Formats: sequence, C-alpha cells, structure tokens
Amino acid sequence: MTARTVGYRTKAFEPQNLAFYFLIAFGLTWLKNAFFIFGILKPPSSIGEQFGTASGILDLVLSFGPTIAAFLMTAIIEGKPGVVALWRRFWNRNLSIKWLVVALLLYPALLLVANFVSRTLDGEAYPFLNLPNPAWMVIPLFIGAFIFNGMSEEFGWRGYALPRFQAKWNALASSIILGAIWASWHIPSFFVTSAPLYQKNFWAWAPMIVLSSILYTLIFNNTNGSVLAAVLFHAMANTAIIWLPSAWIYYGVLLLAVILIVITFGARNLVRQQPAAVA
Repeated sequence: MTARTVGYRTKAFEPQNLAFYFLIAFGLTWLKNAFFIFGILKPPSSIGEQFGTASGILDLVLSFGPTIAAFLMTAIIEGKPGVVALWRRFWNRNLSIKWLVVALLLYPALLLVANFVSRTLDGEAYPFLNLPNPAWMVIPLFIGAFIFNGMSEEFGWRGYALPRFQAKWNALASSIILGAIWASWHIPSFFVTSAPLYQKNFWAWAPMIVLSSILYTLIFNNTNGSVLAAVLFHAMANTAIIWLPSAWIYYGVLLLAVILIVITFGARNLVRQQPAAVA
C-alpha cells in the first residue's frame, strides 16, 4: 500500500522508499562532484561553459539530484497520478499571501537584525545593503537561485522527504533530522574548487542549515505543503546571503528566532493551532 500525501504529511513513514530516495539523491549529486574532485571533468567556470560543455550540462542536470530522485521514486511507487500530484504542489493556487510574504522576507529580515545587533555590540559598520553593481542584478541572481537551488532541491527535501518524516516524528524532530541529512548532502561541495562552499568550515556552516531547516518546515507546513513556498524561501535565502552580508551574530539571531517560533507554533506541527470552538 502506498503512502498518499495529505497536506504536509503522508500516511506512512516508508523507510525503504526513503532509503532509496536518499541513495539516488546523494548518488547523483555526489557522482557529479566526484568527477570534479578527481579531475575526470573540469568544473564550469563561466555561463558559456555551464550551458555549452558536457561537464557544464552534467553539472546542471545532476545538481537536480534531490528533485530527480523525488519524481523518480514517486513514479515508481505511485505512478503518473503521484507524479502529477507532486508537481501540482508546486502550483498551489491557494497559497496564502501572508505566508508568501514570510517566505520572501523572513531570511532577509533575520540578516538585517543580525547586522543591526552587530553594529550595536561591536561598533563596526556592517552594511545594511550590499547590493551588486548594478543593483538590478539582484533579479537574475534570484531567478538563478529559484531554478538552480530551489527547484533543484525542494521537490526532494520538502516535497518528498519531509512529509514522510512527519508521519513518524513531530515537525521539530523531522526538521532537525532532515537538516542534518541536507547538510551532509553538501559535503562534496567543500572540495570542489568552483563551489561557493570550497574550503569553508563544514562544522561552522552545518548548524545554520539545521536551524534553517526548521524555518523551511514552518513555511512548508503553514502553506499546507506548498513546494513553491519552499522554493521561494530557498531562492531568497541564497540571494539574501549575497546582498545582505551575514554578521558573526547571525547564528545567535537565527537560534533565537527558531526558539521563539517553536514556542509560538509548537514543536508538534509548527502550525499555530486554532482555539477550539466553545459549545
């Protein structure tokens, strides 16, 4: 019997299907990175190489590992109706305007707060806005992040894995477990010379991903499982980190925000419960 998505949960945990999903998602992306790390292929260094060479096209396709794995596993287990249902969760016509705004502005707001607190505590002039020159380049940056970060990953992490995790664990535990898996998926990127994470400290970076995973679940659950909302949040997070530079205090601000969110919305669903009607 297959699990059927109901809102932001499925009816079953599906451990075997999840194992195959993660095997495919990791395998595709890690294979690509292995080619680059061991010099079998050269990482693309320009837009022309990205779209005009075999290694560039391979880089693009296999970067969609989490999403490819989600649709593949859905097709195998649920067939065409499941694939259509997963795709329709991207085109959610009932997406709340309020949560759409949250998806777009939450991450920049946290970064602005971090910069403001840093200015106050250490007196350094952290820029509130560090826009590219020209400023309109923010638009293609966002579009690129929307397609090549958000859409390449969120059908998998939030669209496929998170609903199944929440069939077994509460929203907070599911977020932390998925966040740890999501962070580990990035490990090869720390060894690819062309990757933004190259030679950065994984252990200093990973807690941000785990904490951010809770924010993704907050948005995903409050939009009744909208993949589009998760993609928008992912795109804005990757864009804002460029034009709103993170201060050292950011981790503290993010942790405080997560604590307040869990207290306010509850660890079980991260959805604020409506008071029961009085008879």
